[in-house]
Amino acid sequence: MAKSALKLANIIRYENGHEIIDVSLLRTIPDGELMKYRNVGKLTIGKIQEIRKSLEWV
Repeated sequence: MAKSALKLANIIRYENGHEIIDVSLLRTIPDGELMKYRNVGKLTIGKIQEIRKSLEWV
């Protein structure tokens, strides 16, 4: 579910056959904005927060 939510928010997109993750957008988009998408709940937000935490070094 987290991946589909990130695709809907255009954080994950495809360019020239490659999957691109917009890390800067992932860091700045508020959780409330992601909650507007279908099938996004607390569990999905928790997974996205884990992704954010794992990317802190970038």
